[in-house]
Amino acid sequence: MSIVSHFELARSFDYPLGDRAVARRTFVCTLSDDTLQGAPLNETDIFPRLGLGGFGTAHPTWSSLGLRRVMVNERFGDSPYHVEVIAEYGAVSTNDLVTPTSRAPLWDVQSMPSQIPTFYYYFGNGNNDVRPLTNSANDFFEGLVTEESIVKAVKRYNSSTFPLAQMQATNTINGSSYFGTPEHTWKCGGVTATQTIEFFNNVTYTYYATQVELTYRQTGWVLQLPDVGWNYLEGGVKKRGMVFDDKNGEWIASPNPVGLNGFGAQTLGVPAILPRRVNQVTDFFSLFGAPPG
Repeated sequence: MSIVSHFELARSFDYPLGDRAVARRTFVCTLSDDTLQGAPLNETDIFPRLGLGGFGTAHPTWSSLGLRRVMVNERFGDSPYHVEVIAEYGAVSTNDLVTPTSRAPLWDVQSMPSQIPTFYYYFGNGNNDVRPLTNSANDFFEGLVTEESIVKAVKRYNSSTFPLAQMQATNTINGSSYFGTPEHTWKCGGVTATQTIEFFNNVTYTYYATQVELTYRQTGWVLQLPDVGWNYLEGGVKKRGMVFDDKNGEWIASPNPVGLNGFGAQTLGVPAILPRRVNQVTDFFSLFGAPPG
């Protein structure tokens, strides 16, 4: 069965304020005489015969809208010789027109509140003088937390193979600058991969719909710990931290952790800050690609 003639019935255009525009064209096609001989309609004949072009082809008058959908209804007007064809036009992106694994990744970024332990503070007006959070007698405050919003970036893309390397990067942090921020500020929170089957352009594709969650922390994922403890080193020997009991005129074991200088020696003052990285580093660019510019 083939199309021997056609004509366009009507057009419609729907454009609600603040929403997407949709345009439709309606055609009636007259089929060949072998319609009643059990010959099915050849749907591939519709596009070239009606001059629709392929998907994404611009609407005749609304050039910013591309062909997105074609609907075919046989027995138009209850006639076996006539078929109704409705062509629908709307916004078409580059990703809509390429195979699933050729589509560009999509990124979503959002901020959310969180709380972190508080070990240090910024002294003065700038950000360069970082000091341990102690009282005026240099005793460390324990159990304090502060608000620090984090930024979650989610990358969604299609992979022809299972994203094993990305999955194995879960809990790692960036080993170099990423997203224009310093090293150790991004962390891979997890990877989700769903095996998906999609019919596209008359071909069936099997791929993994993958989602990667990356979390940014402004202060970084490296712990900044105050160098305090019950003991200190002197001449390579570990000794108990002591304080002077002025009332009895003697040195006694300190009831609080004492400050250390980053090398085990007691400071009798403000402790040093010890950076401690507890996550492995990896190359985020090679695993997750360049973020959107």
